[in-house]
Amino acid sequence: MEAADAAENRAAQSDEAEVLKSIYGEDCEFQDDNSYEILVRPSEDGGILPLRLCIYFPESYPATSEPVVEMEAPWLQSEMRQKLSRELHIIHQENTGSVIVFTWVEWIKEQVWLWEEARSWSLGHSDCHISKMEHDFEDLAVNIDHIEGSHLAGRTKVAQLPKDLKCKGVPVGKLEEKTSDELDTKELEELDIILGITHGAPFTEKRSTFQAHLACVNSVDQVETVMEALLRNRKIAGATHNIMAYRINIPEKGTVLQDCDDDGETAAGGRLLHLLQIIDAINVVVVVSRWFGGILLGPDRFKHINNAARSLLNACGYIKATGQSGASNEKPKSQSKAVGYKGKRR
Repeated sequence: MEAADAAENRAAQSDEAEVLKSIYGEDCEFQDDNSYEILVRPSEDGGILPLRLCIYFPESYPATSEPVVEMEAPWLQSEMRQKLSRELHIIHQENTGSVIVFTWVEWIKEQVWLWEEARSWSLGHSDCHISKMEHDFEDLAVNIDHIEGSHLAGRTKVAQLPKDLKCKGVPVGKLEEKTSDELDTKELEELDIILGITHGAPFTEKRSTFQAHLACVNSVDQVETVMEALLRNRKIAGATHNIMAYRINIPEKGTVLQDCDDDGETAAGGRLLHLLQIIDAINVVVVVSRWFGGILLGPDRFKHINNAARSLLNACGYIKATGQSGASNEKPKSQSKAVGYKGKRR
């Protein structure tokens, strides 16, 4: 990018930030020169918890690219986040070259469907509970215990577990009959043992926490089962993103079945799948949970996601020592198949 163009973009970004601060006041908070947060409330507030927009300006904005935006609210479900992201992208495409954040915020404020969902969520919580959550809103990713159970009642049962399996004398079917709220820590550990799920050590960078989870799989059905089991854990289900990738060998066809899911963290699933391809990991599903802490990490978030996955893959023996090769020099062809597990998140 030409220096003059970069300077022009920086000037436009600075002007936009000042205007937004003057319009939204305390609801607009600067993190640094390139990022800030805005709390978006409906036109008719009604005590609804706001939607937090965490916005980062890339160097090429507004000339050729759009701001990077992350959306956070305890009532915001994955499907809603994805719908909002698509709509904001369309709005930007219609206004390429112009500053866009004010237009985004005002559009969100007028989305009746969005705030009806937020209102429905709020009705299930007591006034004092909502007041506490609003006070601690900036610590959402760390203090998720207030909110993690609110959206999980009646979660889809773990799919396709063998009914005759027992763990410590407890039939798997008995565990399936319970919702996430009813499963205690011991029973969740039993599901992990049955399905061979391993959890990596969580780590925190700039208040975002990352943790990887891994299981050996031999079919897409098993991938779906592992995902359903992980999401029975209320803390994992309450993560901002659960990024997933898998690769499964299909020897009779000479192919590798593979796919990934960003879960709202754009491009993260593809990068995670690329890691599996590079290390030639086969018959494995990896999930990385991220609890967003309110500070934008920019491109570094992809590094932390892959580092969490790589560490666990290495600990479980999926990363071959230098000089080792796979079972065959001829690489099988790759195929992709989407995993359509129900009740994916929230």
